[in-house]
Amino acid sequence: MFPDQEHVWWIVGAGKRVRHAITVRPGARPAGDPVQTLCDATIKLPHETWPATKEPSSRRITERCAECEQAVDEQLARDGDLVVTTWDA
Repeated sequence: MFPDQEHVWWIVGAGKRVRHAITVRPGARPAGDPVQTLCDATIKLPHETWPATKEPSSRRITERCAECEQAVDEQLARDGDLVVTTWDA
């Protein structure tokens, strides 16, 4: 589930209302690309907020997927150096 990954991002997929954890850096792939979450769901990377000075609407979303949260907690127990970041488009 975490092959050679040292970073996890909590992200709100396009059109979603819950944060999921992913190991793919959000900016590394184009907006709209599907990515696998730690709970094995597939979400689409969100589009960048425009204008850049506008606060992303996803920032208000704090609910997290329970399955992703458990996977992140288990990985943190094994690897205390894991970096966990909340990402908003």
